[in-house]
Amino acid sequence: MFILFFAVWVLFNGKLNWEIAVFGAVVSAAVYLFCCRFMHYSIKRDLDTLKRLPRLAVLFTVLLREIFKASFAVLPFIYTRKEPDPVIVRFTTDRVKTDMGRVFLANCITMTPGTITGSLKDGEYLVHCLDRSMAEGLDSSCFVEKLERWEAM
Repeated sequence: MFILFFAVWVLFNGKLNWEIAVFGAVVSAAVYLFCCRFMHYSIKRDLDTLKRLPRLAVLFTVLLREIFKASFAVLPFIYTRKEPDPVIVRFTTDRVKTDMGRVFLANCITMTPGTITGSLKDGEYLVHCLDRSMAEGLDSSCFVEKLERWEAM
């Protein structure tokens, strides 16, 4: 977090020389210590976040791949007169355990074309799918697998 504070300091100054760097390091350290004291930040927590960063990058790569694939699945409904068979699906997954993971899964489903998460309550998802074929395997999708690994770290 200290590095992020320092990077924002340099960005806002627009240039970097030794005076700006030293003063920025002091100000960034003071803000970081304030955050550690009053906002429950810690160096251990920041290091844990850095360890999870590669897995998060993999998760975003999978998300982009699934968005690309789903875009091609939606194209026939847009460019032809093929009628969709919309369906609303309820499912739960015990594999994603944290609230943050559940919300991330709901957002991944919503960002994928053809599906919208309507509700997430107590681990139960309510998802509207443009076509019945898009509803298959929502509870055991690649997002669930990647989030399960990410939470295990």
